[in-house]
Amino acid sequence: MKMVPLGWLTIVLLAATPVIAAEQPPRDEQRLEPRRAMPHPPKSPLRFVQVKGNERQSLEVTYIDPRTIAFRITKSGACNRHEQGRATVAKNWWLGAETDENEAGEAIAVQEYVYRKSGTCSINLRIDEGDYTQATIREASECSPECGVSEEAMYLQKRQSHLIPWSISLR
Repeated sequence: MKMVPLGWLTIVLLAATPVIAAEQPPRDEQRLEPRRAMPHPPKSPLRFVQVKGNERQSLEVTYIDPRTIAFRITKSGACNRHEQGRATVAKNWWLGAETDENEAGEAIAVQEYVYRKSGTCSINLRIDEGDYTQATIREASECSPECGVSEEAMYLQKRQSHLIPWSISLR
């Protein structure tokens, strides 16, 4: 008679064991970067611009997936430069360096993407993914020593509405 309750107790404990083991994530999953939700940028490419005197710098960004962007950097003025490629989210970016300052000196959330052109050349693109109004570019000095990009903030270029090339005059 005493064996029946002991048998039921054994069955209950063995049945609960896989559930307890399933609740603990493997150590490899704990080390991975948390999953990032896809940002919701405008459907058309974003274009950030900076103009200082006769120098003009622009960054055009198109979102490919939650971790990848296609970009194009253009600089003209004292020197000319055209750079394009695909950049991915910086590893371990979630560890606390995900803010920049806007014109008002307020902290804004940014996402950093990295493009590795060579072993010594990497370009970091930081984009305000809250309002999509600001971006900055930081690059290693080995990337283009003769025509480096400005690290100052660039701002979203407002798209011009399609204006009618002719006007109607009512007289």
